[in-house]
Amino acid sequence: MPTVSPSTEACEAIRDRINSGSGYVLDVRAEARELLIEDLAELRSLRVEVVPENEAQLADTIDLVDRTSHQIRVWIRQKLQTTDQDEIEKLKWTRRQIALRLMNYVTSDGRVRVWEVDNQNDVRFDREALQQDRAFVSSIILRVEVNP
Repeated sequence: MPTVSPSTEACEAIRDRINSGSGYVLDVRAEARELLIEDLAELRSLRVEVVPENEAQLADTIDLVDRTSHQIRVWIRQKLQTTDQDEIEKLKWTRRQIALRLMNYVTSDGRVRVWEVDNQNDVRFDREALQQDRAFVSSIILRVEVNP
């Protein structure tokens, strides 16, 4: 039985999957965090962070080995030198590649499974952050299940 919570296990599996990708280049390896705390002004390079948002038990019993469902958000953020369209398009492409890499992902032991990747916001990013802070801020919402 693992010594970390299912939420932490899921975030770490997602982080490892992102870091093992070859279709994109990350300036800094993706990180799993409990909270997104770094201020946009402090960003120096492209950051990818995996943050849990909520967790629910999937069985009717209160048993320690029940499956759990998690909503996890993958944040893609970078402070921009300019608001050049090519730079923004490159970041949107990186976001898309990460989302595709996570789609239908299952760990080798079958414990962690990505059931849903929210791609409705596929090309969306926070335009207010772009305008006010010259920062690219986008996210991918995942529904992940962890088996006992």
